[in-house]
Amino acid sequence: MDEPSSPSPDRQADPYAVAREIALRALDRRAYAREELGAYLLRRGTDEQTVKQVLNRLGEVGLLDDEAFAAQWVESRHAGRLLSRRALRRELLRKGLPDEIISDAVAQVDDDGEASAALELARRKARALHGVPEDVVRRRILGALGRRGFGSEVSLAALRQVLGESEDSYPF
Repeated sequence: MDEPSSPSPDRQADPYAVAREIALRALDRRAYAREELGAYLLRRGTDEQTVKQVLNRLGEVGLLDDEAFAAQWVESRHAGRLLSRRALRRELLRKGLPDEIISDAVAQVDDDGEASAALELARRKARALHGVPEDVVRRRILGALGRRGFGSEVSLAALRQVLGESEDSYPF
């Protein structure tokens, strides 16, 4: 007769070890901000004291670094999703990062980078709208830029460039 399978893990296991394992698995999937990972552990039933201990230890060994997380997030989201500084700031605030870390990370995106991202997004949108009436193209491009957090000046400049218009002939 076969041996019974090993019993399920003890429900009374060391809370620190359980929380550390949950955190490490989460970090294996993707990077987290400290507060974001703490909230995740709390949702998984870890008590606050254990969460603090686990987060402190992960920070000590370099697995949890808010500055590096923010810098990586800005680089990735700005390049991939073409988000503006305003949208990036909003996302990092939702992740629970302190304002000084957010400001340093978002500073990676200069005015030229912001304008380039807006222009690329406008070009993508314009290509997708080939054959659509020009007033609809204008509205949709400006809407897409606005949803990504670009200001009106940057958005209008990108639209003008994509449509090949000069500033003087722009009707708005």
